[in-house]
Amino acid sequence: METQQPMNGDPNKSLEVGVVLENKWVILDFIGKGGMGEVYRAHQLNLDRDVAIKIISQKWLEEINDNDYEAETCVERFLREVKVMAQVRHPDVIQIFDYGTTSIGKGGQDLVIEYIAMEYIPGGTLRSTMSAEGYYPDEERTREWLTLYFLPILDGVCALHEKGIVHRDLKPENVLLDGKTPKIADFGLARSCRLGPVTESMDIKGTPPYMSPEHFMDLKRTDERADVYSLGKILYEALSGKMKQDQIPFRKASLAEPETPFFQDLDRIIQEATNEDKRERLPSVKSFRQTILDTLETEIKPSPPEAEKAPVLKHKRWKTLVAAPLLLLIGLGIYLFHEESHVSAPSSHSVSPGITQEKTQEKGSEHGAPPPPGVKGQDQDIMRLIPGGTITLPPSFGPDAGRTIQVESFYLDETLVTNYQYVEFLNRVLSKIKVEDGVVWGDGKVWLMLGEVKGGYEPIVFEDGKFRLQLSAYSSHPVLRVSAQGASAYVQFHGSRLITEDEWLYAVITGKRAVSSESTLQRPVPSASDENAAPSPVLIYQPDAYGIRGMNGSVGEWGVRAWKTSFEGDNKTQDYIVLGACAGSREIGIQGPSPSAVARRPWEASEEVGFRCARSTTPESG
Repeated sequence: METQQPMNGDPNKSLEVGVVLENKWVILDFIGKGGMGEVYRAHQLNLDRDVAIKIISQKWLEEINDNDYEAETCVERFLREVKVMAQVRHPDVIQIFDYGTTSIGKGGQDLVIEYIAMEYIPGGTLRSTMSAEGYYPDEERTREWLTLYFLPILDGVCALHEKGIVHRDLKPENVLLDGKTPKIADFGLARSCRLGPVTESMDIKGTPPYMSPEHFMDLKRTDERADVYSLGKILYEALSGKMKQDQIPFRKASLAEPETPFFQDLDRIIQEATNEDKRERLPSVKSFRQTILDTLETEIKPSPPEAEKAPVLKHKRWKTLVAAPLLLLIGLGIYLFHEESHVSAPSSHSVSPGITQEKTQEKGSEHGAPPPPGVKGQDQDIMRLIPGGTITLPPSFGPDAGRTIQVESFYLDETLVTNYQYVEFLNRVLSKIKVEDGVVWGDGKVWLMLGEVKGGYEPIVFEDGKFRLQLSAYSSHPVLRVSAQGASAYVQFHGSRLITEDEWLYAVITGKRAVSSESTLQRPVPSASDENAAPSPVLIYQPDAYGIRGMNGSVGEWGVRAWKTSFEGDNKTQDYIVLGACAGSREIGIQGPSPSAVARRPWEASEEVGFRCARSTTPESG
């Protein structure tokens, strides 16, 4: 056990940035804290990787310093978490790397701390995938959420139960997201049949809306059916909308008069999973998982643990999914034929009247093979292929209106760049940055405006010479108040570029799909009076036909124009524009379905404008 150097700093945090634990873990950032623990991001020197370090909060221990029994129980529970996590190796369960005891110097004293080193997951939580209004009655988006997130979570919990482990605190905030892979975390209340018992005090441990009645009455007597109850509540919340902390605790949940067979089946599953009598509840998470699969009419194809899980559709479902795109293409052709902006459809099988059809092929690719449908960008985001074609420019394109141009194939980020991604970028180029009066200058140019984006929502702060997120919950929200110069700096750093106006128009129209007026794609940016002033997380938005989320939605995007635009009374010209509904269609006379674009100075920043990375399929044109 090694003693660290004395430190001064925030008395509410046990560790300060820069401290080294046992000559191995360098503390990089404070992530957050719970009831009795603190979590930090650290760098492991010997293996050159980032990890998460969890310790028992010294502030919490000081508050119970007169209760040696409670403090001892806390340490025992912390050690239990280490042993429980170490038993499980599963892609949907967070991995533990190490455990240790060390001491740090603080306030003239040596403080002994217990720590866990575990997998660092930079994304948000399952909460960021769940709409505040709920997915009901949108069947397509419900199916997508169940397949992408809920079924993998059930797989992870099944792996826990196979090891004899009951989590006992399953909730959206305890499921981290590694990209789109959910990782079950926070095993502070887990109970394993292989470990000795930890005596429980009389205070409530858990989260009431997700706690089963037997959990509340006697934590020691809970079994895997308590996890079934919690999972049922998570499913209920995903469909019906966010629960308040005091909403229907310890009670059976049900949807309000579901109208379709699909949601009636899900309602039955929810009621069976959340039955107050555990003897009448779904008997296991394995049976829970099977009922979901039956409702989706899917089976999971056997694959190695490393392979990505994907549903194999049954014959009837397969027919439906083959027919649906064909009908979509027919409808899209009719739609585009009657619209002012005529754009070629991405299909290569049929040509609608009045539409130029192009076969997309990556120039210079080996044996003329087409580019892959998706690639990973340098910032680890997924980029989707937008096949090329021709487009006739609408009136909003000024002197070029009516001109037909060719749009080459290109890749586009599935989502807008997030707060987390931009903070990571800023911290990697700190030598180029100066912060003055809330303005972030990079290379002598305005990159970002700090401060509140909306009332009560201030996602990014600059403290102690480094950028960080105010709350980890803000990590998956789109970065806003970034200038065109700041957006350009990011995309160039990651070997990409901003989207052009003609590419953006082409992608919006060819990727267009029918959405209801209540879709999250149409949801406005919350106002300062909203309970949650933050914009929606990027994964909430419904994907278009290409898999791109949030295009022409409530958040606008920085792009570039192929020609220069002069401002009246300003001799300088610039080619940066804001693309999207927020650009103000009426201001520039846009009629009908045509998207809007407004020229902006490169140093301007707005609380309604973000950006994403684009990249050509050919290196020489990117």
